[in-house]
Parts: sequence; C-alpha cells; structure tokens
Amino acid sequence: MLEFCGESMVRKTKEEAENTRREILKAALEVFYQKGYSRTTFDEIAARINLTKGAVYWHFKNKPDLLVELIKEHFFQKQMIHYEVNTWEDLRNAMVESARRIHEDPEYRKFLFFVIFQMEWSEAMVSKVGDSICGIRGYPLLQLQEALKNIQNNGFLDKQANIEELSLVLLYLWKGALGDEIGKFSNQNFPEMIAKSVDLIAAGVKKERS
Repeated sequence: MLEFCGESMVRKTKEEAENTRREILKAALEVFYQKGYSRTTFDEIAARINLTKGAVYWHFKNKPDLLVELIKEHFFQKQMIHYEVNTWEDLRNAMVESARRIHEDPEYRKFLFFVIFQMEWSEAMVSKVGDSICGIRGYPLLQLQEALKNIQNNGFLDKQANIEELSLVLLYLWKGALGDEIGKFSNQNFPEMIAKSVDLIAAGVKKERS
C-alpha cells in the first residue's frame, strides 16, 4: 500500500512539473509576442503566472533553452504535411489542410508572428540554438522531397524531374504565403492561395499516368 502511494505521489509530482513547464512556455510566448525576445526577462515570464524566477530556472536553464523548447513544442502541431502523400491531389490537400489549421488557430499564429517578425535572429542567436533545432529547420523540405518522390514513383511526375529543385520551389511558395498570412500584408485567403499555387505548379510538371 505504501509502495502504491509512493508511485502515485511520484506520478502526481511529474504531472504537476509538466503542467508548470507548459504554463511557463505559454507565458513566455505571450511576453515574447508582446515585447520581443531580447527585451523579455525570466522575472516577467514568472510574474505572468505567479511563479518565482527560480521556478522558471528550474525548468529552463536560460532564455535560449526556453526558446528552443518553445519552438519544439509548437513545431509538430502544424506540420505542412501530416499524412502520406502519393498524388498531386494528396499534396495539395495536405498543404491546404495545414494552411487552414494555421489560419484558424490564434495561439499558433501568435507563435509564428513572434518567430517570423519579432525574433531577433542574429548570427550569435542562431549559433546558440541552431544545433538544437537543425532537424526541425530541415524537416519541411524533407517532407516535400519525400512527398514528391512518392508522386514520382506513382507515375504522376516525370522520372527526370528534379525533386530537390521542385521541393525548394514549393517550400519557398509556402514560406512566402505563410509570411503574408501571418503579417497580414494582403487580404488573400491563405488556404485558397496555397491550393491555387500547388495546382499551378502541378499543371506545369505533372505527368498523366498512362
């Protein structure tokens, strides 16, 4: 019985620690979004959720460490491609669905606005966090390359097509439309623009299967 109670207490403590960690990340995003990264302190993050600065340091050793975890926490929530792609229609639908989810999620849009427009990405800052998120940075391109290889193997893309170049074109298209959406630089509908753009690219390169 005592052993069972001990296991229960340990589990509860772990759950409480994880909840606190998530609260810190949420508070950090709010302050980063409002003030920018460089002007935010651990004191301000702690005060946002009535913690001490020491409590924040217990979970995150420094601000770059917190930033890395914030990026990891949000990255896989809205992947560009979230299921296997075998045709151009699959790719179009996957990218449109991701665009729709971003368009409808205020919290994630806040994260993207901070990362794209408010984060001071100096060379020194990139060197501090780059190794920790290098896999994340390259993942969207790998997703597109894998999708295009599947499309090619299924006979909807010419065998001579340059997968690397085509995946870069699609990635730059996505990044451009995403920046426009998050920065509110136009009144274009993000999911619709992704759909039209993928259709235009597909029309120029796709191969009808015989």
